[in-house]
Amino acid sequence: MQLIIFSNILTPRIKYIFNFIFKEILKAEIEFTGNSQYFLQSEHLKISYGDEPLGEELFFKSTPLLFSNKLEEIKLKTVSFGEYQVPFPVDRSALPFDVFAASFFMISRYEEYLHQRNTEGVFKASKSYQHKWRVLQKPIIDEWALIIKSLIRKKHPDFKFQEKKFKHEPTIHFSLLTYFPEGFLNRAKFIFSAVFKKENNYLNAQFDRLTGVGINNEQVLEQVEEMLALKKSNPLYFVDFPDVPMDYIRTDRISKTLNNQSVGLLRPCASDKQKMTEIKEDLVKLKKIQLNLIPLTSQQLDALKFPICYLNILNSGITADYSMGYDHVMGFRAGTCTPFNWYDLQLEKVTPLVVNSYCLTDHILQFLTREAALKEIHQYIDAVKVVNGTFYSSWSLKSLSDHPKYKKLKSLFKEMLHYAGN
Repeated sequence: MQLIIFSNILTPRIKYIFNFIFKEILKAEIEFTGNSQYFLQSEHLKISYGDEPLGEELFFKSTPLLFSNKLEEIKLKTVSFGEYQVPFPVDRSALPFDVFAASFFMISRYEEYLHQRNTEGVFKASKSYQHKWRVLQKPIIDEWALIIKSLIRKKHPDFKFQEKKFKHEPTIHFSLLTYFPEGFLNRAKFIFSAVFKKENNYLNAQFDRLTGVGINNEQVLEQVEEMLALKKSNPLYFVDFPDVPMDYIRTDRISKTLNNQSVGLLRPCASDKQKMTEIKEDLVKLKKIQLNLIPLTSQQLDALKFPICYLNILNSGITADYSMGYDHVMGFRAGTCTPFNWYDLQLEKVTPLVVNSYCLTDHILQFLTREAALKEIHQYIDAVKVVNGTFYSSWSLKSLSDHPKYKKLKSLFKEMLHYAGN
């Protein structure tokens, strides 16, 4: 048996969010119809979305958001729902709010589009509606999906959903090291490009070396592989390239160490001026490390400017991204821990770019006591396990080294792997 969804008008937004909740999260087969007679005569489990129910089906009252095809300012009202606030309140409905409009508002990052339209600054977690509604720390869309599931089972106890399992995939990022070329002119060109491009990442690496905090990438990668040898988790690696000729970048041992691993491009949107041509150039470099780049992946940890960054990486051929999170705040930026296809509100269509959201980083954990950090890690893993989602976290490779400065972070990483159970 499958679900049949009725709406008078089946907009791209409606199809997108219903497909995400029912197919991606709940693993149920659905059919859409705008034909009321067909809907009423169907023997499938029925759900309607609109102003009024058609019969005895499970009915969710709609609000205007999903019927619009414009990006416009919204005066949001909220209603209490348990311990938090929810937007788009309705009455005479299966739930006291339009759960589908609320989910679409969060997952599409509607407020971030409006933010970028009105200002050049980076969007901050503290300004988000999820923070105001006290749901940022929850994979709230997944939790709402389970509530919908329970409503369906209450009305149709025999309806079966396919099984969805918890997954854990840590992401690990690092910058490749360089070496000085021979000759005065070559060295001068090398230093000039390193100093004035890529936001001085090269200088940061040199500073780490001089202060003794620098690490041997290959050595630490091998240690990480040993840590993960008996685990089910497969890490995702993201590499940052210094903006110097490829001849000055050490890749041989890295390429050997990362053989058959998932490797993506770090910081594809490192600056506002970064164009698709530059992203494509870095992808060419990346293929010299890992030949089998399927799919092409990326991660922008600092200053993710949405949606311009996603437009650039999508147009560069990247089809999977791991940037959807806050570097300095824990939480679920898009309201979910289930991978989803990015919906472009400017073109009003679903894109091929699959977004994978991380909810915490080592950058945040380093400022907490070990006990507080462990508590946060456990709470986030538990939250994702409850909804059988995917738990993504972000770590710098140096945080997993044996350097005394990173002793706490390395132990937290090991504890995270153990607690995740895979």
